[in-house]
Amino acid sequence: MENILSPYNEEELNSIRFQRNYQFLSNLEKKVGGHAVFEHPFLKKFASNTYTQEGVLFVLKQFGKIVMPFTAAICKLMGSAPDIKSRFMLMDNLYEEMGHNTLKNCHPVLYLTMLDSIGVSQQGLEKTETISSIRLLNNTIFDAVANKSFAIGCSWLGFGGELTIPNNFPYLVQGIEACFGSDIDMGFWNRHGERDQDHSDDATTVLCMNTDENEHKEIEEAVMDSLNLRAMIWDELERICDAKYQDISLKIANKMSA
Repeated sequence: MENILSPYNEEELNSIRFQRNYQFLSNLEKKVGGHAVFEHPFLKKFASNTYTQEGVLFVLKQFGKIVMPFTAAICKLMGSAPDIKSRFMLMDNLYEEMGHNTLKNCHPVLYLTMLDSIGVSQQGLEKTETISSIRLLNNTIFDAVANKSFAIGCSWLGFGGELTIPNNFPYLVQGIEACFGSDIDMGFWNRHGERDQDHSDDATTVLCMNTDENEHKEIEEAVMDSLNLRAMIWDELERICDAKYQDISLKIANKMSA
């Protein structure tokens, strides 16, 4: 945990129940390691500056549609936490997302600051139509944290999402920097890195503390569904960007080398 001490003691962390759940999640993480959401072709194209600046702007606005509601989903999940220790664990993540009590450092605000640095206003983001796969992801997450068990909500919002960040974000950062260089405010992206592994570890811990073996199958399904939906987002963005935003000079170079 980054900001507060873990509320769980050694006895709890070494309990048979915790260890069985931890082994289940460790095996699940290995099982999904080759999922399409990791090393997705779109991410590699994006990182290698395949798309025009207009295309990169399009992707950043769409990604903002995932970033902006995230803290609201955490708050909803906290409300369904079965005990104070579980809520305390989630508070660490929320405290980080909310900028350590400083509004300008809140992750949604940092994202808006980044967009503003390249000419996209908050109003411009809000007016941008959200692609269908992102709408589906957001709707499913909010349904999970509001209407499913706490463990399933954690699977969607935490474990099934945090797994993708250490792999996916470096590709996005590379593409953004290749496109905009020093002209873009990278504060949002600089807040992610090693701490995302901490968040992933925390998501695993709180899930282990709130899972029964009879929920393992449903948790695995939720994690797989989460990863599938996130891969669908890259699929949809790839289709759109390939059709509308490919760098013409790169296209010509590829044809000449073929």
